[in-house]
Amino acid sequence: MNIVVLVKQVPAISDIEIAKDNNLVRVGAPSMLNPVDKHAIEAAVAVKDAIGGTVTILTMGNALAGEMMRDGIAIGADKGVLVSDERMAGSDTLATGLVLAKAIEKLGGADLVFTGKRSTDGDTGQIPPAIAQRLGMALISYANSVSVDGTTVTATRLNHDGIETVQAQLPAVVSVTEKSNTPRSPKIRGKMAAKKAVFDVWKVEDLGLDAASVGKSGSATKVTELFAPEPNPVGVMIEGATPADAAANLVKELTAKNLL
Repeated sequence: MNIVVLVKQVPAISDIEIAKDNNLVRVGAPSMLNPVDKHAIEAAVAVKDAIGGTVTILTMGNALAGEMMRDGIAIGADKGVLVSDERMAGSDTLATGLVLAKAIEKLGGADLVFTGKRSTDGDTGQIPPAIAQRLGMALISYANSVSVDGTTVTATRLNHDGIETVQAQLPAVVSVTEKSNTPRSPKIRGKMAAKKAVFDVWKVEDLGLDAASVGKSGSATKVTELFAPEPNPVGVMIEGATPADAAANLVKELTAKNLL
C-alpha cells in the first residue's frame, strides 16, 4: 500500500498579514502545520499499522515547509518530499493541484492520498478534488472516519440528514476532518528519526513541468480585493418569567415593529 499525505505550512492564524498585492505574507511570518493535516497524517499511519505499506509526506512551499513534515515522521511516516521552487510562488489551487499531482506521479503514484479538509489560509478545500481529477482517482471528502479493506476504502461523514457511510475503490483521495481521529503522541524513537530525517527537494524541472505552468503565470485566478464581511446584526432576546409572559412580550415586540 503506497500512501501519500499532503500537508501544508500555513501562517500562524494570529499573525496573518496581507501584502499590497493581496497575497498572504509568508516570508518571515510565524508558521505552523495546518492543524487538520495532523489528522490526515494520523489517518495514513493508522492504515499503515492496520494493513502495512509506506507513508510519504508531501508538501509544497519554502525551505521551512519541509520542517513541518518532521511531525509526521515522528509518529510513523516513512519519508518526506518537499517541492520548493521560487517560480511556484503565487500559485493558485489550479497550479498547486498540478504541481502536487505531478509530484505524486514522480513518487510512483499512490494507492491512497490523505489530505486535511482545507487549509486555514486559503480555506478553499479545492486541493483534494483537484488531485483526484488530475490523477483519475476516486474522492471521498470531509471524512470523519476511514478504514481500508482490500481495495475498498470506507468512510463516514456528516450531511444534513445525519451520518452517511460512503465507499470507493482504490486508488482514492480522502480528505479528513478534525473529528476523524486523535493524533498520537510521538515516542522517543520517532522523535530521533524525525530529527535525523533528510527530505528530497524537487523543483519545476524535476516534475517535468514548464515554469509557465506554475506560479502566477500558471494560475487561472488571482486575488483582486480583500474586505471584511459585514457583521451580522445582533438579535433581540425575548424573555419572560413564564413561557406565557415570553410569548406576550414577543407579541408586543412584533406589534411595535408593525410585524403583526
